[in-house]
Amino acid sequence: MAGNLAIHSARAFVKSEKGRIEDRISSLPDDLLVSILLFLPTKEAVSTMILSKRWRSIWTMLPELEYIDSDYKQLPGKKKESIWWFLDESLQLHKAPLLQRLIIELGPGCPVDVDADIIKWIAYSDELKVNQLYFKLSWLSVPIILPESLYVCDTLVDLTISDKILLDVPSPVCLPALKYICLHYIVYKDEDSLVRFLSGCHALEYLYVERHDNDALKNFRVEVPSLKTLEYTYVKLGTNNVGNMGGSLVIDAETLGEFYLTDYSGNSCLIENKPRLDRATISVLCYPNDNFMKSLSSVIYLYILLSTETVVCCHAINFSQLIECTIISLQFDWLQPFMCFLQNSPQLKVLLIDQLDGDFPLSFTPPSSVPGCLSTHLEMFEWKGYRGRNGEKEVVKYILANSKYLKRAAIIIKPCSLENKKKMIKELKSVSRVSPLSRLLFSPLNWIPWYI
Repeated sequence: MAGNLAIHSARAFVKSEKGRIEDRISSLPDDLLVSILLFLPTKEAVSTMILSKRWRSIWTMLPELEYIDSDYKQLPGKKKESIWWFLDESLQLHKAPLLQRLIIELGPGCPVDVDADIIKWIAYSDELKVNQLYFKLSWLSVPIILPESLYVCDTLVDLTISDKILLDVPSPVCLPALKYICLHYIVYKDEDSLVRFLSGCHALEYLYVERHDNDALKNFRVEVPSLKTLEYTYVKLGTNNVGNMGGSLVIDAETLGEFYLTDYSGNSCLIENKPRLDRATISVLCYPNDNFMKSLSSVIYLYILLSTETVVCCHAINFSQLIECTIISLQFDWLQPFMCFLQNSPQLKVLLIDQLDGDFPLSFTPPSSVPGCLSTHLEMFEWKGYRGRNGEKEVVKYILANSKYLKRAAIIIKPCSLENKKKMIKELKSVSRVSPLSRLLFSPLNWIPWYI
């Protein structure tokens, strides 16, 4: 059915004035026909070669190819069809002078022993001068080593490798055009391979890393002078115990502007210089060093998990540029550090608190002076997971009573009995608000009236 649809999409017949049927689309220039085929899945685009001699080689000029094993369905009573055979044959026939994008996702439907074929495909993509390469293997028992030619490709701009791949990097590495790298759950031969790989990417601007427990690395070092954005995720699997595992994340990237860190490994996190960060997401149960925390002083947008490891920043850092902030609170008495944070964030306009579950006690003591952000800047305030405990009530009352420029406050109440909810709403409605323009909104937890 899909094949027929592809054929009819690629060929149009019209009647001439004399009543004869004419195939006008086949007379279009090659580049326009290639543009039409780009709207089709790769397999359907290739199937147009049976239309006529005119169409036989058009698909071979496609600048984008996608081979996704999950697209091949299980037929009743038959073994799952694999994309392997189609990929192997069609890739060898491809003739485009430049391959803008190649996507290969191989799953368990492929033959077991295809290491040589995989290496051949990657090497051939280098010959085609690929710009963007996405390669995922999800079924091999032993990760494969990518060909050395990949590490000296002068046209590669965007690289994503995922799952059963071993980063075993020769020396030297030369990837002069590579700007974007995504490393999803791969395995590393050793720490030197990672360092050699990144050191050969002189134009690298964006690095995404998602690690797993068995990736063979203890220390993960990112030393990239040109790096602008780093996203790093290491969620330790199979355990509820978080403690220092003796490993580390080390960052040496002085031009870094955006940093998104999720690390629950218990390792240390070190920054060897002080980049000027504009945007940061810090969700960690690890141990950041002083430079790491100080690098947050320049952020404009901040998302932070307030834990025993990060609470020190509330006291020690002056967030002089901070405008928007989301605070996730864990199970400890966080209200006093939170007030210190407000004192140190004079430009803050948008504040969201997301309070996680827990019945731990909270205590609140008003500061000696009103935080400057409340007096001059705060416009939006939201509290998710509000429970109506004494400490929470006192903080909300304090913010509403002192935020002169507040336009909207949203209290998102944790699900509870209707009676308790009405009681909390009544209490908060009675709180005096210094800003005549402020609107107070209430909702259950699953409704969010606005977003940061």
